[in-house]
Amino acid sequence: MHFRIFLALLCPLLVCAEEGQDGSKAKEAMVELKQFTPRIVVGLRYATRDNLARRTIYPKNARAFVRRGVAERLKRAQDWLDSNAPRGTRLKIWDAWRPQWAHKILWSVLPDREYLGDPRNGGSLHTWGVAVDVTLVNSAGRELKMPTDFDEIGPASKTYYKGKDPDIARNLYWLQAAMSKAGFYVVRDEWWHFCARDWKAYGEVDMSITGDAVPD
Repeated sequence: MHFRIFLALLCPLLVCAEEGQDGSKAKEAMVELKQFTPRIVVGLRYATRDNLARRTIYPKNARAFVRRGVAERLKRAQDWLDSNAPRGTRLKIWDAWRPQWAHKILWSVLPDREYLGDPRNGGSLHTWGVAVDVTLVNSAGRELKMPTDFDEIGPASKTYYKGKDPDIARNLYWLQAAMSKAGFYVVRDEWWHFCARDWKAYGEVDMSITGDAVPD
């Protein structure tokens, strides 16, 4: 079956019912992904200049944190890849939990609610520890071809790939299928951005990117 058809069939998976009552998981622990599931690669783009802001936002020693339930879902996504994608295909995390102060920097660069949550109205689900920006790498650790690079905003970055490159269509299918089956929504305008289906059960997390409290 053509991979565009696969992506079309994937759509119903993105509208499954949410789990958990509002705020019921607000105190769920945060975990560091590299320790929780070492198979997943971490390469935080905001600890580099290769991002929307074209500047380093996170400290060089920044680590990737998410809620425990989200980490468990990422592990399930990796398990799906292990069984269905070519051997050695792994998730690579470009961004995970994001401090509110870091999100405000991004908003100052792109104050557009189509792509970023307004900090005055709750900001981003990244600040709740329930959203991740993710791609795939092969067995050698090289990123697989995708529709665009990270933080490349525009029509080509949308969820459904409309190009003609079969490699990109296949890679995006593996990523979206793995994340959807593990319990994530695919976000419309950014193919790399996923959030937990039960995000309403959580809330904002108050900690720094390295685990220490900092002022907002």
